[in-house]
Amino acid sequence: MRLRRLFFLPAFALAASFASAANLPQIRIGVLAYKGADAVRQDWSYVTRHLQASIPGVRFVLADYDQAGLTRAVHAQAIDFAITSSGHYVALEHSDGASRIATLESPWTDSPRRGIGSAIIVRQSAPLHDLADLKGKNVMAVAPDAFGGYQIAARELKEAGLAPAHDFASLRYSGFPSQQIIAAVRSGAADAGIVRTCLLEQMVAQGQVAPGELRVITTRPITGFRCATSSRLYPDWPFVTLRQTPAALAKQVALALLAMPRTEQGYSWTVPSDYQSVDELFHELRIGPYAYLDKLTFDAALERYWGWMLLMLALLVAWAIHTVRVEYLVSRRTQQLRALQEQARQQQARQDHTARLAILGEMASAIAHELNQPLAAIGNFARGMVRRIEAGRLDAAPLFEGAQEIATQSERAGAIIRHIRAMAQKRTAHSTVFALSDAMEQAVALFRAAHPHAQIVAEMHSQAQVLADPQQVQQVLLNLLKNALDAQVESGNADHPVSVVLQHDDGACSVTVRDAGCGLAEADFAHLFVPFFTTKAEGLGLGMSLSKSIIESFGGTLSAQANDGAPGLTVCFRLPAAPHMETTDDQ
Repeated sequence: MRLRRLFFLPAFALAASFASAANLPQIRIGVLAYKGADAVRQDWSYVTRHLQASIPGVRFVLADYDQAGLTRAVHAQAIDFAITSSGHYVALEHSDGASRIATLESPWTDSPRRGIGSAIIVRQSAPLHDLADLKGKNVMAVAPDAFGGYQIAARELKEAGLAPAHDFASLRYSGFPSQQIIAAVRSGAADAGIVRTCLLEQMVAQGQVAPGELRVITTRPITGFRCATSSRLYPDWPFVTLRQTPAALAKQVALALLAMPRTEQGYSWTVPSDYQSVDELFHELRIGPYAYLDKLTFDAALERYWGWMLLMLALLVAWAIHTVRVEYLVSRRTQQLRALQEQARQQQARQDHTARLAILGEMASAIAHELNQPLAAIGNFARGMVRRIEAGRLDAAPLFEGAQEIATQSERAGAIIRHIRAMAQKRTAHSTVFALSDAMEQAVALFRAAHPHAQIVAEMHSQAQVLADPQQVQQVLLNLLKNALDAQVESGNADHPVSVVLQHDDGACSVTVRDAGCGLAEADFAHLFVPFFTTKAEGLGLGMSLSKSIIESFGGTLSAQANDGAPGLTVCFRLPAAPHMETTDDQ
């Protein structure tokens, strides 16, 4: 009886161990099964064994997929990691935010940066030796989205001047496993087959294909690469972490992979390679993340023709400026003729004429100053969109948002021109009741967009409304922010925050802009609001005088004072709160 108990004890312990492992949290690794489901366990089980030994407390499980199935599993967050082809990884990086944490180092190459290509297989006796010989032949590949099994070869065919859809007698896709293509070429069902490099050598080594029965055409001898290839080489397969995978787990897995010893077959993992060459292949073929280049959508048109769009906008602005100038010249000539004809009887009219000329001249000169900020914002958004496109970050939302911002700022530039024309034609600005906090928020957002490195600290302690022209009020605030930033840059203090505070008290709303710049000399305060007075080397001297005129036209005040005990300047404008409007203050 004692012997029986001793005999059953290990059995119970083993059963308990299996039960305990089954209860551990499961970490699923999706694998692209290019050689079939059975090969996944045979080829990749060494990875799970090593990870299991290196990271206790979880259970690693392999899950085999074809490429479409693996993509769906990533979308559905059904797996935590993936082992897939280089091309599929780059597509997942664009669409799902996948990241590589290691790159496979195979025994077939001395460098993981040159680990995979396409091999075009033919029978040994076939009179096919280079890509041009494939014209009019029956060719078989894995799938249109198979990286080594078609896409790499497609780039070589394109550069050789061959279009598979037109130049082949037929192009058929077998799907996984890729061994089907080898079998089709051996039987004569296909004249040539496209597979990933080293597959033929592996099948020969395993006795599945007789040595010398098949060969690779258009071979490219590459130092350190021990397989025949018909193409240039790209980085080998990556081990991929997904967006939802915990960062701590991904770090543990990466460290374990890099510490894994080389297997008996010669496989190991190394630091992630640069997959930029794969991205360039997709861009050249206009497939994967760049398939949109063959479709004339709004985003594609923006990506292709953004330069022309900016040119059209510049032409419209130039036309508007020309229109204002023509009206100004016509008005001046008309007034001069009237003055000459009525010198004796209209002395007062000549004085009014002189005043109007001064205003028009001021407005004409101010166009460049007023349009500078919306045009700077347009250029900033356009350059940001170009950088995103060049980096391959083609998410529709930020690009659409950038296009909307460009349209908004172009409308803003048009509105400025309309205001200038309104003043030139003696039309008054349009006043409306609006929340000053909204105008302030929009102005600060616009300024940040045009000056992304500026530090702006905005505090809004009131939702009170005022009666004014919101466009002109925003223009005043933009001018004050620009002056504050320029002053800080001049004093070498550009990184210091510029403070913008909105308050409501005594029936009025006040906006205060405080900087830590070079400040203003005591004698210059008397001339601060005089037209054409400026302390800037390239300033027009119109910003502060125009700002004061705008604020005072709506019953407000604009003032400036030196900061108490600190460098810089504080500028404040006040506007009366709109009558009979309820306000909600945070004070």
